[in-house]
Amino acid sequence: MIAVPTNSSKPTSSDNTDRDPETTINVCLHRDTHTRLTAYKNDNPLIEKSYDEAINEILEKINFPQAEMIENKYLPSMSDAHPSDSD
Repeated sequence: MIAVPTNSSKPTSSDNTDRDPETTINVCLHRDTHTRLTAYKNDNPLIEKSYDEAINEILEKINFPQAEMIENKYLPSMSDAHPSDSD
């Protein structure tokens, strides 16, 4: 398991996951995946870039679609919802 923080604050032992929706989430990973992710983390990718930049770099390397493409495919457009409001 790997702990994934869901907010920018560091979780503490006194955090109560039943009350606070912004807590650490444990994600099950295969051993090989955990090893690779740990190796990536140990390379200190956050020294020269933010966490967001590091994750986006990984997503770019695997050719994951940009947010706009995903939103267009899976989320309804607000302009399509109310065509009479554009008058």
